[in-house]
Amino acid sequence: MKYEVGQIILGTVTGVKPYALFMEFEDGVTGLLHISEISDSFIRDIEKFGTKGDQMKVKIVSIDENNGFLRVSFKQVPAEEAYSSHSNTLRKAPETSDEDFAPLAEKLPEWIANTLEEAKEKNEND
Repeated sequence: MKYEVGQIILGTVTGVKPYALFMEFEDGVTGLLHISEISDSFIRDIEKFGTKGDQMKVKIVSIDENNGFLRVSFKQVPAEEAYSSHSNTLRKAPETSDEDFAPLAEKLPEWIANTLEEAKEKNEND
C-alpha cells in the first residue's frame, strides 16, 4: 500500500511508552503516535487511551523517506471517523477543563497560607 501525508488509515498498537504508542499498519509498515497527537487536553496516562492490540484510525502527519516510518495523529482524525464502527478504538483520551481543577483552585490559598505559617514557625524556633 502506498501511504501519503494526510491519509487516514487503520493501525494496531504494538507497543506503549509513556510518551507514545507504537503502531503497525498494512504491509508491516510501522509508525509512532506521539502523546501530543492524541488530544489537545492533558493526558496523564497514555494507557487509558490505548494498549497493545488496540486498533484505531489515525492520520499520517509525516513519512520518513528513508525507512517509510510513519508519524501519525489521532486528534486530526474527524470524530465521526475516529469512533465509527470501522474502527476498533476502545478508549478516548479523557478531556479536561478548567472545572476539573476548581477544587485545587479553592484549596490553593489555604495550602499556601499553611505553608507560610509553618515556615514562619520554623524560623522562629531556629
